[in-house]
Amino acid sequence: MTLEYSPQFDPASTEDAMLVSMARSGHREAFDEIDRRYRGRICRYLRRHTNGLAHAEELAQQTLIRAFEVIDQLRLGDRVGAWLYRIAYRLLIDDSRKRRPHATLDADLAGTARQAVDSLIVEEEKADLWRIARQTLSQDEYVAVELRYVENFNIAEIANIMSRSQVSVRVLLHRARNRLLPHLSDQS
Repeated sequence: MTLEYSPQFDPASTEDAMLVSMARSGHREAFDEIDRRYRGRICRYLRRHTNGLAHAEELAQQTLIRAFEVIDQLRLGDRVGAWLYRIAYRLLIDDSRKRRPHATLDADLAGTARQAVDSLIVEEEKADLWRIARQTLSQDEYVAVELRYVENFNIAEIANIMSRSQVSVRVLLHRARNRLLPHLSDQS
């Protein structure tokens, strides 16, 4: 694919679908705009599941490289953000398996790295609730809740990201809410 720059192109006012179409045609600035719009959110998501900012940034970079390589696979009508989160989620799982064959993502957050990530979460979200959620919920329940209530994805998009059925995602969210309900009433 040959990449081109266009002097009259205004990336900030272009819809995601048009950016994807242009990027597929080799328009460099179009993919640069996709990168600009989504890198921070992808990195923030990955930071919650890795052992540091540098590792999250590396995975975010891999996500965007992978997205560039397979941009032709994005189905028209799919949201670019959900597609990128799905790539990031899969890279996160692959990375976890490579680093520690039997470790979970939560085990990667042990010790001082866990404290550093928790302090970042304190700045961005309601720390007590997310700490309780991480301790109380299974990994899949936590990811589903995070994608739904932090990243604002709908059920279909979460199902796509997590490679699950929509019914399975609804069940995960229902169970997670039921498990968190007693902790929410304790904080009131």
